[in-house]
Amino acid sequence: MKSIKPLVIAVTVFLFFYTAMPNAGAGYNLMFSLFIVGNFLLLYLVYSVLKFGVAPKEKFDDGYWYSDVNKQYSKEKDSTEE
Repeated sequence: MKSIKPLVIAVTVFLFFYTAMPNAGAGYNLMFSLFIVGNFLLLYLVYSVLKFGVAPKEKFDDGYWYSDVNKQYSKEKDSTEE
């Protein structure tokens, strides 16, 4: 399985660099070129996450709303607490 963590970090660093460039006095041609490159990088990142990412084992329908929180929610539990 291909690891997507380096790609996520690289695209994030590129996007932060891109947003800082106007304050550094970058010209229009450079900014336009980086804008085009950034769109392709973002599309490739989305493709990679969907293709090679690991899906969580917990399902939304089972009451797990977030995969990084180990807590199960349910309608029965919420109605008894009111």
